[in-house]
Amino acid sequence: MKSIFARLLCITASVALVAASGARVSAQSASSLADLLGQLKSASATGGDSTLKSLGGDLGSKAQALNQSLAGKPDAQGQLTGALQSLLGNKGSDSLAAFQKLSQAKLTPDQSKLAKDVGHLGSAYLVQKNLGSLEGSQSDVGQIVGSLRKGNITEAMPAIQKVSQNSKLTPAQKELMTSLADRFAPGASKVSGALKGVKGIPSLGK
Repeated sequence: MKSIFARLLCITASVALVAASGARVSAQSASSLADLLGQLKSASATGGDSTLKSLGGDLGSKAQALNQSLAGKPDAQGQLTGALQSLLGNKGSDSLAAFQKLSQAKLTPDQSKLAKDVGHLGSAYLVQKNLGSLEGSQSDVGQIVGSLRKGNITEAMPAIQKVSQNSKLTPAQKELMTSLADRFAPGASKVSGALKGVKGIPSLGK
């Protein structure tokens, strides 16, 4: 009897420890995200780019809502935090990959929608930050940003193709455009066959 009672106590203690650990992880995630959102707000306001500031505000609001929705899913919260860390570190390819991974996680329909919204806004933010002043392509960059902001990937693809052909792109900008095309072209191909056009762009290195 004592042995059974002792085992029950051990099991209860283990459950309590697991619950406490999960609560600590969630609290740390919330704290980390709050810091990142503060950095995002500051970074968005720097330089006087009203579009970037607006994107940063929308991205911050959606990311906060998503993080709250993901309470109890520390792995997904960690993916969100990692994506924002890469975005703020201007690691475009890493950030896009993290946003995509998060959108493909096992989430509820509402969480999936929020994850996609965050990914689209994050992608638009990266494009505006890195290509907003690209000579000869500002209207196309504006088209990409506006389309991604609405979640309209098909509408963004022709402009992505045009910007990718700009000879003034830096290596970092080319890498961002490649990652952007790699992320969104498969979805666009189902709708309008845009994948073929994107893969034919020499600057994408495909």
